[in-house]
Amino acid sequence: MIHQPLETEAQSAGPRIDAKSIISLVLGMLTIASLCAGILPIPFTAFLCIPASLILGSAAVVTGMVSLNGIRKRNRTGRAAAWIGILTGGAVFLCLVLAGILLASLFVLTPDVIPTPPFFERYF
Repeated sequence: MIHQPLETEAQSAGPRIDAKSIISLVLGMLTIASLCAGILPIPFTAFLCIPASLILGSAAVVTGMVSLNGIRKRNRTGRAAAWIGILTGGAVFLCLVLAGILLASLFVLTPDVIPTPPFFERYF
C-alpha cells in the first residue's frame, strides 16, 4: 500500500506571496517616514533623513521591479504590494531630486537675492 501525504494548508492555499514585494512595500513606507522626519523642525534631522529617504526610495523601486519580474516568472502574488513600493519610493525620490534641482537653480539664477557665504563667490 502506497501512502500519500496529505496536502497542507500552505500547499492548497494557492500561489504564495513574493517576499520581495513585501520588502518593497516596507521600504516605501520607510521612505515616507524618513522624509517626514527630515522635514520636522528638529536640528540636523534633514542631514540624516533626506539622504536616507533617497536611498530607501531607490531601494524600494529596485526591489519592487525585481519582485514584479519574479512574480511574473514564478506565478506568485504580491503585485499590489510591489507597485505600492515602486510608486511611493519613486514619488519621494522624484520629489527630492526636483527639490534639489530647484534649490541649485535658485543659487545659480538668482545669486544676488539669496545671501551666500563669501567663499561661494569663487564658484559663480
